[in-house]
Amino acid sequence: MKKILFLLTLLPLAAFAKFFDGTINFNDGTSKTGLIELPAEPSEQTLKFKTDLKAKPESFDINNVKGFEITSGRDATPTKFIPIFLARGPLFGTKECKIDKKKSWVRIEKEGKITLYSSYIGYRPGVRGGAVHDSGWPAQTNFFLGRPGKDYAVFFWMYMESSGGMIAVNNFKVIQRLTREHFEADCPSLETFIDKNDFKTNGISRIVELYDEHCGTK
Repeated sequence: MKKILFLLTLLPLAAFAKFFDGTINFNDGTSKTGLIELPAEPSEQTLKFKTDLKAKPESFDINNVKGFEITSGRDATPTKFIPIFLARGPLFGTKECKIDKKKSWVRIEKEGKITLYSSYIGYRPGVRGGAVHDSGWPAQTNFFLGRPGKDYAVFFWMYMESSGGMIAVNNFKVIQRLTREHFEADCPSLETFIDKNDFKTNGISRIVELYDEHCGTK
């Protein structure tokens, strides 16, 4: 049950498609507090804002926004989002990675010596796998790892929705392999601290806590 509850918290508020109480912080040090519409897709290049429900929406370019916080919902703790460049391929090891040319919106899941981000991609219509009866790709939550001083984060792991709920695309052995590849340069022993039952109970954010305990300096 704890695992299911954890997975449900990963779904961003954007899935409900409405404005939420929050504050936008801009690169020039100013801020605006009011109602924020969460981007439907991470790659959207603007952020919509209203001073109140009756006000006309304003749009702010992603490159002018430092980050924003959503304060709506049951949890009093703000949900934080930032714009950042995303990358695919090994980043913390010795291999090259491909960095996007445009920023994407990500949610901050866990902060420590490294940071775990997530981005949510909704259901995408269209035939896949040549199967006419299969009408599209299910929604998915991608996880990225970032480090201090870097303006990009690298893809690490993914959850994908299915008719039976949320399933892990990558199995436990793949998590171990990815951990080895990401941290081979500065913390090659990190994978040895990964425990299957621990991750099932505490979720993928456990990687940040393990790094804090056993690796690197902040």
